[in-house]
Amino acid sequence: MKTAFLSATLIWMSLSSAHAAELFVRPDGTSLDCSAAAPCGLIQAAINRAAPGDRIHVNPGTYTENLTIPAGKDGIEINGAGAKQTVLVSAGGNATPKFAPAGVPVDIIIDIFSSNVLIEGLTLRHPAAVPTKRDIGVFVRPPALNVVMAKNIIERQRTGAVLEPTAPGSRGVFAIRATGTEIVENKFTGNYEDHVHLPTSASEVVKNHISGATRFGIVIIQETPDTLSRDSTIDHNTVRNSGSDGIQIQGDANLITRNKVSGSAGAGIRLCGPTSVPPCAAPGANATASDN
Repeated sequence: MKTAFLSATLIWMSLSSAHAAELFVRPDGTSLDCSAAAPCGLIQAAINRAAPGDRIHVNPGTYTENLTIPAGKDGIEINGAGAKQTVLVSAGGNATPKFAPAGVPVDIIIDIFSSNVLIEGLTLRHPAAVPTKRDIGVFVRPPALNVVMAKNIIERQRTGAVLEPTAPGSRGVFAIRATGTEIVENKFTGNYEDHVHLPTSASEVVKNHISGATRFGIVIIQETPDTLSRDSTIDHNTVRNSGSDGIQIQGDANLITRNKVSGSAGAGIRLCGPTSVPPCAAPGANATASDN
């Protein structure tokens, strides 16, 4: 079994040798140089300036913005000063409106299209407010591969009687066809419908603390009955107080081991199949989780 720490370390080591520049962001920054002496005031400004392999240092403070890491930024790192010190709050996703799927407005805190990206040491927050869009903390989507998220806090503080104003619902981390995603030592809290939602393969979810999902703590999901969602590792996670299953698996040949699951309204760990009661999430009735 590949361990997340080993693979993440290898990625970081390979990236560190390729760093073209060190960029800096500070809440009171006013420059577009993003240098240590003249830091940027916005993380997105540093992303826009970054070349592949660059490292972005985000100083302590609160940043209210929504980030996009477009294709062509492979290997960049965004390093906070620690999740309790560096807080990224969604601005509402209104500056550049997005839809996922088509017709469904979405509020994405970090939207990733590049491979080998590292996000580390940040709090990502959907703040207290009545939700008006589909909320996604981190969206990893094609063509991104081998994205690493480590030592972050991902939290949703939404209020109101209807927490999911659009369908499909909110997600903490959503990795869609993004093979090799690694989610390591993060803390997920608040009322995301699913905290970790993986319609993908060969990914790792290791040593995370996950609590309070209104549906699933962790789910490996098939987009369609023919989708391959396999060969991922779900290991050493603590999953508490999920509104349905703590961990749900629809794909084949995944390793689910040494997790602590408690307080789930549904199953602690559910392997889906035609006889699952209640049926698993769509396309659950046609999903059979084999060889897990």
